[in-house]
Amino acid sequence: MRLLVGLARIRLKRLRLFIVGVTGSVGKTSTKDAIFTILKQRYQTFKSNKSYNTEFGLPLAILEQDSGFSSPTKWLKTIFGALWKAFIGGRHMQMLVIEMGVDKPGDMDELLKLIHPQVGVMTNIKPVHLAEDQFKDLDDIFNEKKKLVESLPEKGIAVLNADDGHIVALKDQLPCRTLWYGWAEWADVRVVQAQHSMEGLSFVLQYKDQVASATVPVLGSFQIYVLLPAIAVSLTQGFTLEEAVSALREYKLPAGRMNPIPGIKESLIIDSSYNASPEAVIQAIDILSESPARKIAVLGNMNELGKVAEKKHREIGKYVADKADMLVTVGDFAKFIQEEARTNGFLESQSNHFNDAKEAADFLKKIVQKHDTILVKGSQNRVRLERLVKQLMQEPERADELLARQGREWDRIQ
Repeated sequence: MRLLVGLARIRLKRLRLFIVGVTGSVGKTSTKDAIFTILKQRYQTFKSNKSYNTEFGLPLAILEQDSGFSSPTKWLKTIFGALWKAFIGGRHMQMLVIEMGVDKPGDMDELLKLIHPQVGVMTNIKPVHLAEDQFKDLDDIFNEKKKLVESLPEKGIAVLNADDGHIVALKDQLPCRTLWYGWAEWADVRVVQAQHSMEGLSFVLQYKDQVASATVPVLGSFQIYVLLPAIAVSLTQGFTLEEAVSALREYKLPAGRMNPIPGIKESLIIDSSYNASPEAVIQAIDILSESPARKIAVLGNMNELGKVAEKKHREIGKYVADKADMLVTVGDFAKFIQEEARTNGFLESQSNHFNDAKEAADFLKKIVQKHDTILVKGSQNRVRLERLVKQLMQEPERADELLARQGREWDRIQ
């Protein structure tokens, strides 16, 4: 690990990159990819691979290497590749867009020992990573994540969510330049209008005397908070508002983040199997509820919620009760979703619970009907609902292309 960190430092010093760092509770990878989609139009830009955003993953991202997982041979290949990229090889880059994830107090300090962004993006503060030995509460999360923008140089730029109750506390508190985005009337990059459908998100934005509109092929109005920071970052790098929104027309969400995938029997799968938090699950259920077809919600555990885990799962059960026609739950905590849904009017025949993704997939293959809409959302560990999606896809041979966490290494991990 120390070797990789040292090699990453050498490469950063050699390339002298302009760095954009992205942090927040949810949406980091999607936001990073959106920023990259715009900046690459004008600059030689590189983004961190996959979700390599931790003290362990960041050096791999900078060195353009993959994890060797448990294979000594692959780790040897990674080390040799890292040596080459550190001193000699690798693509020429001007900009690096990288996400910075923190799971507990002190994590951001470790990341900032390695990289020093010129632009820092804060997306939101949400109730995640609240398990034992992680964060105590939302204030604890905010205090750790804000270290990114507090560390920016005086000539740096903080890109901040004007609609987040915690982040607005930074208003007039930072020595660097700030650029705020959101619906708030005082935001620099302001949403004037937005509407969404199963075809995408359409919106109108205003920045100073510039006004621009676009439709981006993403599901859900909440995706505006992925697109806005990307547009804001590009405005600091010489793009006009029209150029920025135009570039986003080719944007695609990362695998497992609310992606529509053709399913068996001409069904439609909304694949959000990468991860789950309470607010994100509610947003996904809202999108499912708009489908004119039969609506099936497949919901797995929401991990790392600590003492509020049962409460948050029961809140989801209550919420989904009048917004779906069928409910399938997967995992130990997801059982509370099913219980609460039944308490709030779901018939026993409308809901089924399973211990793992394979059992749930076997059940769904029997009951899916033509034109059903199937939302699939859950956390990673012990759930892995992308395995269920693969079983329900019309073209499972495209799993490596369309789904999260594919490959032999992931097949061994529960």
